[in-house]
Amino acid sequence: MRRTSLSRRAFTLIELLVVIAIIAILIALLVPAVQKVREAANRTQCANNLKQMGLAFHNHHDVYKAFPSGGTLWSDTLRVWTGASGTSLPAEYTKQSWGWGYQILPYIEQKDLWLMPSDNAVVDNPIKVYNCPSARPQYRFSYTQAGANAFHWMWDYNGNGGTWGNWDGLDKSRNSLDGPIVPSSNRSGVTSKIKRITSGTANVILIGEKHLSAPAQHGVSGCSDDQGWVDGWDNDAISFCRGSSSSGAIQPPKPFSGNTDCGLYFGSCHGAMQSVFCDGAVHNIKFNIAPQTWLAVCQINGELTFNFQDIE
Repeated sequence: MRRTSLSRRAFTLIELLVVIAIIAILIALLVPAVQKVREAANRTQCANNLKQMGLAFHNHHDVYKAFPSGGTLWSDTLRVWTGASGTSLPAEYTKQSWGWGYQILPYIEQKDLWLMPSDNAVVDNPIKVYNCPSARPQYRFSYTQAGANAFHWMWDYNGNGGTWGNWDGLDKSRNSLDGPIVPSSNRSGVTSKIKRITSGTANVILIGEKHLSAPAQHGVSGCSDDQGWVDGWDNDAISFCRGSSSSGAIQPPKPFSGNTDCGLYFGSCHGAMQSVFCDGAVHNIKFNIAPQTWLAVCQINGELTFNFQDIE
């Protein structure tokens, strides 16, 4: 019997290179689409985070007839309790040293964390709602200032403190106190209620994404990113329209940059800054928003009439 041998033809080098080139082109076409879908999902998650925080503010208002406060000075690193530390309930918004991020915990399904006796144990907990997935991973920094010795988890959102303000003081001489979030009333003498927002809750920003420098995006602690979500009236947790000076230039939200500064400004890594307003609605604020419109959005008593052409 005659056996027939079957020859098997291999790919030539040119054919192999063509196949590799086609695969590379397909990947190049696919990657941007995947990144676009991922960013859309991240933006949706970020908007949902802001919505939950806005609802938490309103739930707090339903209970206490007031919004959470901005706490007290950054150097007040220990919680205030209604009785002996760790043996009673945490103090409410009028006396609490820790800021609004801590005060709304019971309204974002974190009541057990709010009640936890150990301060160091509380601050060493990441809160998923406080992280924008596009901004950076969740980061944990060691914090040893003002007598503290603990690990704090960072967050990516700041409350609206109004036109201008300063972390070194809590009264009218250092702060405009014309935002929906004010320092604890036992220090500032002001309580923030919905009826105080005379320009309308639909016209005033409550919480927005905060500006992060390049080091902060990559896990390097800085002066505006060290105490994290428990921080009180400080640049970790509060931003202003003009920064720390009553005569400072109006600073609309800005895209993330390499600049390392002490913050107090809003910003975003998205194409616009996402924010929740005092009525609970989530909006995107364009980076090129007109300065006077941005000023009006930051004030609870702004008299400037504006439209929402810069706000989506």
